[in-house]
Amino acid sequence: MSAPSIPGLHFIEHLGSGGFADVFLYEQEWPRQRVAVKVVRPDVPLTTREKQLFAAEANSMARLADHPYIVSVITAGITQDGRPYLVMRYCPPPDLGIRVRSNPMPVVDAVSTGIKLASAIETAHRSGIIHRDIKPSNVLVTTYHEPALTDFGIAGHLADVESDQDVRISYPWSPPELLDGRSNGSVASDVYSLGATIWHLLVGRSPFSIPAGDNSTRALSARILHAPPPATQRPDVPPALDRLLQQCLAKRPEHRPQSALELARALQRIEAAARWPRTSVAVEGDLPDASVAARGDDEAPPEDATVMKAVKVISASAPRQVSVDPSTEATDEGTRSGIAGAVWAVVGVVVLAVLVGFLVLGEDGDRPDPGVGTLPTESRTPEDLIPDVLSRSPSLSGTRTPRGVVFRWRSPEPLEPGDRWLWRRDSGAFERTTKRELLVREPGQVCLEVSLERGNDLSPSARECVA
Repeated sequence: MSAPSIPGLHFIEHLGSGGFADVFLYEQEWPRQRVAVKVVRPDVPLTTREKQLFAAEANSMARLADHPYIVSVITAGITQDGRPYLVMRYCPPPDLGIRVRSNPMPVVDAVSTGIKLASAIETAHRSGIIHRDIKPSNVLVTTYHEPALTDFGIAGHLADVESDQDVRISYPWSPPELLDGRSNGSVASDVYSLGATIWHLLVGRSPFSIPAGDNSTRALSARILHAPPPATQRPDVPPALDRLLQQCLAKRPEHRPQSALELARALQRIEAAARWPRTSVAVEGDLPDASVAARGDDEAPPEDATVMKAVKVISASAPRQVSVDPSTEATDEGTRSGIAGAVWAVVGVVVLAVLVGFLVLGEDGDRPDPGVGTLPTESRTPEDLIPDVLSRSPSLSGTRTPRGVVFRWRSPEPLEPGDRWLWRRDSGAFERTTKRELLVREPGQVCLEVSLERGNDLSPSARECVA
């Protein structure tokens, strides 16, 4: 094991190895801190193009420099013998995949972790970068017990991914379109892999693996292509979470949540419905929400291996209740409308951008079987599994009549069973109602505020005043 001599760093120990890179623990002289150094193995040949790709990828990942849930890259360089390396924040092993293998996460923690990772992935997507290798072993844990996404070594730019000649595949976490060559990676494929990762956190294995069964590359690929997305079968998992993860694992990309942010918002709604602490979404440009490699005896499971696969690209691409004001009364209006049918930060990047896929921590796995490349079985997941986020205010109007002021309101989206309206006069307390009209028998200016309540969510309020 050849640990390179790097100025300003003192070697401590070897942390792990993969098919293309070794990871070592060093202590940085100034400022004094422990760092992880990922360096291309000496037996891996590098062409000029690959070195250029490493430099370009390292620069692009610098754009993700302040995200709290991505392993930050401190610096990069070339060793004296010409091997590219990255110096990164040190996250003590084991990785998240090993941590949950025999002790799956509590549901509340898995949902919170999913929101944090979705925040990191959404930020990368907004920078034009797709990860393409999201899996439990690529989620490290910081000393503050926070998840940190790593290993962007095979990440690609959205504008360039279609021209890739090959892509590395981690079979248990890869969607059908990567297995059969219809895509080299996309936003939808990252969403699939994140959903599979959250599923693993809850169960301790990948979604399509079978305990004590045939989990070879061929068998796994066949199930990913043709078997329906499985439920976790954990009794403490809310049905809405099972349905959401099944939607993430849908065979067709258009049936999945359309962005990592959409997935994060759906997970937040599950948190709210269960009355768990709310996890904020950390995405650059969005306002804050209101309300390691393992050591020798902790080898990564074989199913976590990332292997190379040539592909043919077709397209990648709660208010208080009070007594009712005696000066108001509610009247019925018609029936409801129909029910509705998903750099510090990011940084993480153990960006083995270095060889755009050459620095991958994880053992090489089996190569794909040529019989696997069949089109996936149609498996449409209902499109309404992700609850709509109440993001728009109701429409509200008021008219003075001989009887008083009549206020009427409507929802900008179809109502759902259990929806209720909240209304209040001026700055008073809210009242609940299922009606959509209110008569206020009072002279002078009258003001009303209305919001829509759905479960534990509340829409922005609308306010109207009538003289």
